[in-house]
Amino acid sequence: MKALLLIGGMATRLSPLSKTLPKSLLPVCDREILHYQVMQLAYAGINEIVLAAGHLVDELREYTSHYSGGLTFHYSIEAEPMGTAGAIAQAREYLDGDDVVVLNADILSSVKIADVIKAHKDGGRPATITGFAVDDPSRYGLLRVEDDKLTGFSEKPEGGLTEGKHFINAGVYVLSPEAYNEIPAGQKVSIERQTFPMLISQHQALTHYPHEGIWMDIGTFESYHQANFILLAHRYAAGEDWLWGDRDDCAVFKDLIYLSKSARLGKDVDLFHRVAVMRDTVIGDGSRLRNSLVMPGAIVGADCQLNDCIVGPGVEVDSRQKLSNLVLINDEPNTAFYPHSTEM
Repeated sequence: MKALLLIGGMATRLSPLSKTLPKSLLPVCDREILHYQVMQLAYAGINEIVLAAGHLVDELREYTSHYSGGLTFHYSIEAEPMGTAGAIAQAREYLDGDDVVVLNADILSSVKIADVIKAHKDGGRPATITGFAVDDPSRYGLLRVEDDKLTGFSEKPEGGLTEGKHFINAGVYVLSPEAYNEIPAGQKVSIERQTFPMLISQHQALTHYPHEGIWMDIGTFESYHQANFILLAHRYAAGEDWLWGDRDDCAVFKDLIYLSKSARLGKDVDLFHRVAVMRDTVIGDGSRLRNSLVMPGAIVGADCQLNDCIVGPGVEVDSRQKLSNLVLINDEPNTAFYPHSTEM
């Protein structure tokens, strides 16, 4: 079985960071989102991966060229965004008429792909959709679920939510050829709004696989920032499991501090609660960071105070700066953002 990663789109909500860095190559605790997804698929025995991409493709090719161990990558290039289903239709030539695992490229999760594949085979339906249980599905829309059946989709329910679990689309699917061959070629098509509702109307239901582990949508600065600390919290709860990996490139501390072994810290640096200092970074003497990310290659000068910040790759922050609620990107105006305040 092969996998298809949906990487198309400009990731405008992550601009200006996404102007030079594909969303799939954003580092979460110093490893790219694409890395976690590739390992997730390899763990399920899938070693042939198709990337449906259209933005910063050369950067993606360079990144995947360093993989070995029997992994093979193909590229289905979108000249313009084709939508989630349109991208699948364009990539059909690589799928060989077999079932395919499809992942949205801005999702980091602990979904066990092998279990989703088993649910798909047991369900005997043309598509299987992974649902993630949340308290408030209003941001995403709601899956209508009956046991293992997905019977439809809803926007925010009128009159409030009923008791019980509420599932949203987790962006992890298994599709049979019967499903993806129905998608019209050369058109912009949404799998969520067009393909899945059409299949439900034809087959009464699709298969639902429930997931209640780690799930992170990394489509905004706020959710990308939060993902790093959710993963760190998971590391404390689960240890070095298959999602975190067996790592010797970092140190992790109890206040949700991630510190790359290649980072250089000056004297009297204070990393105070929820800080990720990634590879090849420098933090100057006397600086204090809280609830912030320092991305690879960045330099923070001496005696700085950073609260609720993302310091982009290679950015240099002058000494004695006091900054809050900002994304700092080279050659771009600082961008305001307001990270989630939920304590881990």
